[in-house]
Amino acid sequence: MMDKLQGYFGFSKTPFGRGLAPSMLHRHAAHQEAIARITWCVSDRALGVVTGEVGVGKTAAARAAVATLDPARHIPIYMGNPDVGVRGIHTAIVTALGGVPKNNKASLIPQASDMLATEQAERGRTPVLVLDEAHMLDHDQLESVRMLTLCRARDYADGRQGALATVFTRVR
Repeated sequence: MMDKLQGYFGFSKTPFGRGLAPSMLHRHAAHQEAIARITWCVSDRALGVVTGEVGVGKTAAARAAVATLDPARHIPIYMGNPDVGVRGIHTAIVTALGGVPKNNKASLIPQASDMLATEQAERGRTPVLVLDEAHMLDHDQLESVRMLTLCRARDYADGRQGALATVFTRVR
């Protein structure tokens, strides 16, 4: 069917596909506002939640916001399917930061936390965790992500913020 439409209209590829670069998206006011809010969340190293009906552009807004980030100051970690458990989230973080995930969960959790703190403190880059389809997260996963966003005790004295910004999309 799409081949016929492409041929009829003379398109070289399927229009409005998911492979569009964020810069190719229509810049309507609601989309721009979502990008601005996500960008603020990242700059404040906070937890952010993007909600809305299916198809309104939550993932597109998150992609567009992440595309505007300076790679020298931010490192995005995108999870399209968070149905991997707590271990899967920590494994994705460690892998994205260039580490080799430890085998057991008791070692993996501090490894992910330490790598996030190191990325911020030594490299000056804020990791940005984007959890798409966040309605699939269970309590343990949400609590685990929350714990990763917290400051260490010594950071409170210096007034520093946590080392991780997190954006959840499609939350019920």
